Amino acid sequence: MKSNRYTLIATALVISVFMFEHYFIAPRTEAVKESVQTQYNALRKDSLYISGAENTNEDMNSILNDMKNIEKRLIQEKTEFLASAKIQGDVTDTARKAGLLLLTIRPLSAVKNGNYTTLPVYFEGSGNIKQVSEFLKNVESGKLLLKVDKLNLNITNVQNPKDLKFKIQVSGLAKL
Repeated sequence: MKSNRYTLIATALVISVFMFEHYFIAPRTEAVKESVQTQYNALRKDSLYISGAENTNEDMNSILNDMKNIEKRLIQEKTEFLASAKIQGDVTDTARKAGLLLLTIRPLSAVKNGNYTTLPVYFEGSGNIKQVSEFLKNVESGKLLLKVDKLNLNITNVQNPKDLKFKIQVSGLAKL
């Protein structure tokens, strides 16, 4: 009889421990697990934002350095007339180095953009595609900050399609 009583008490104790674990501890464990998972995801998200902010800071410093380098390439002349003449001279030199034949070159109206002025130059000439591409490459890597606004190529002689007539508009940026 005593052994049955101990068996019943032991069984009741095991059942109560199981019930306590199943109905009280398990739901709390799931709630704590979900809370930890939510907080962990929030920390990962914050960590990504913080590392992104560091990248943004590095990118801003890089942009500021690039701006300093670009300002060195701006046209430094004091008047629009002198700045336009500087662009015309630079374009003429670059075209001759590339082997292009310039027929006309003329300045266009300057456009004011805040503290800067855009000075366009229009020119026509002839050459072959290799010379035109060499010219464009030299404009891109030249001392002055120049941009090709318009480019028009035409074949002048059907028997010799390598001969091209071109019309190009290039503009430079000056701080006047």
